[in-house]
Amino acid sequence: MDKKRVKNLIYAFGKGIGFIALIYILYKLSQEYTLNEFLAKFKSIKGFLIPLIIINLLSSIIGIYAWHLMLLEYAKKSFNYISSYYYFAKTEISKYLPGNIFHFVGRQALASKLNISQVDMAKISLLFTISLMVATIISSTILAIFVSNIAMYLKLLMVLASIVALLLIYFSYPIISKKTKAKTTAILTFSISLQGIMLALIVYAQVDTLNLEQFLKIASAYIISWLIGFITPGASGGLGVREGAFLAIANFIHLNISNEVILFSILLIRLINILVDILMFISTLLINQE
Repeated sequence: MDKKRVKNLIYAFGKGIGFIALIYILYKLSQEYTLNEFLAKFKSIKGFLIPLIIINLLSSIIGIYAWHLMLLEYAKKSFNYISSYYYFAKTEISKYLPGNIFHFVGRQALASKLNISQVDMAKISLLFTISLMVATIISSTILAIFVSNIAMYLKLLMVLASIVALLLIYFSYPIISKKTKAKTTAILTFSISLQGIMLALIVYAQVDTLNLEQFLKIASAYIISWLIGFITPGASGGLGVREGAFLAIANFIHLNISNEVILFSILLIRLINILVDILMFISTLLINQE
């Protein structure tokens, strides 16, 4: 079997998982809400929308800075953050296209402007992907450590995974200084943590009581589901996979949050993510980088 066929099969598998998960989520949603109930729920937390959008924007802007630092290590000439922001924000929306890789392809256009070879630009994209994965493992672990009712064996596995992930980053890409690796890992860890905090805030807005441990547990669980959606090939933007994974994790770790709250929360954060990607794309129209 040739490589192209294997690749197509893998992407088809990822798309299939995403489609099935999306259908399942819509089915569960139909059991919990009528359309009017869902819209009423949306209106009830509209006061949280602006803060949530700001947090998501902050998460993206911080994440782009980590990518900018990686580019500086390869670039033959100095350049400012705005250039990195422009190409990242302009292409990020492409991740929702079938295949889930078009945003990386679009960023290759920046290579010639920075005198970076196409091969090195591809290496940077791979490093950024690996770093995001490492950051999700670390951030979810940090949050989970402070939750007393998560099984100790799960915490130990997460700590071990974090150590392995850090070693992977430490020994890979020798061209990039260890200082830059440490900085980008810390930046991305904070950026991803904000995604988990966003989901926990959405849940907090809907329930009467939510203690700190529950808040951290929700945030950690969502970050893990974010990672699952991120690494699933072919699932455009992790659509369906991320949401389905969070439902499964929530059930496994006994979040003790009603299904209707969980369903609404994961759909709302997805809508906010898409909205922010669109806003960032629109912002590039105001930046002259061509």
